Amino acid sequence: MIQISQVAVEELEFGQVKSQEEWLSRLAEGYIKLESCMPKINFVPHETCPKWVENVEREVGASMFPAAKLKEGFKLTAWRLAAIIGHQCAISVWFMEWLIQELKKPHFLDKTKVTPDQLQKAEEMCNKMANDWYPALRRFAKRALCSCVDQPYEDTKEFLLSYASAFAQKPCGPRASNMGNSAFEIHCFMLIHWQFVERLNSAHDLHQVLVKVFGPYRTGNLKRTEKICQRIDLHYRKPGRPPKVEKIQTLG
Repeated sequence: MIQISQVAVEELEFGQVKSQEEWLSRLAEGYIKLESCMPKINFVPHETCPKWVENVEREVGASMFPAAKLKEGFKLTAWRLAAIIGHQCAISVWFMEWLIQELKKPHFLDKTKVTPDQLQKAEEMCNKMANDWYPALRRFAKRALCSCVDQPYEDTKEFLLSYASAFAQKPCGPRASNMGNSAFEIHCFMLIHWQFVERLNSAHDLHQVLVKVFGPYRTGNLKRTEKICQRIDLHYRKPGRPPKVEKIQTLG
């Protein structure tokens, strides 16, 4: 008769938990290292930005990676990490397909509407993402998927199901509005131009800017803008004379 002591069972279970933590930590570290392959663009200086900017950054992350359920917490689990990787892979495929299609067009970019410096930066960014970041992400995804089969059954199942669910949610179009919920492009705008948004006097001023950038239909009414501000804890002073509106390029 085969007998397994309770001590042996506890040691085995402890070893599995420790092994899971090490596995997820290695994958998380590998994912973070992908940032070195991205263009050097930093929209949010974390040491100096106000709290609402961190909140809107979380909103952007939750919209980009819905299957990861980031609003429920950031605890590292097989499901959450696989969802992040799956969404990132789907977004990368969407970006590469869009870029290839756009490059085939005879007039991909109207050079009369951009400066030589802007054109150079755009070319550098696209080259960096296509030739460095995309191949690195593909290699990392292969390693992540292969590594999950060495884990216990439940972890393997959760990882594969989560990855598949997230990867299946590829954006359906080239605009930011095709990704995430209807407020995603507004959140992206507020994140990228957070210093400008911070200098505005009221939600009414912000609403006027959003209408100029996205149009009245995509922006919605003033009440919607106020709710967006409320959700991310962006509180303005009493309405006053609006500041001079800077010229900002639209997100397309």
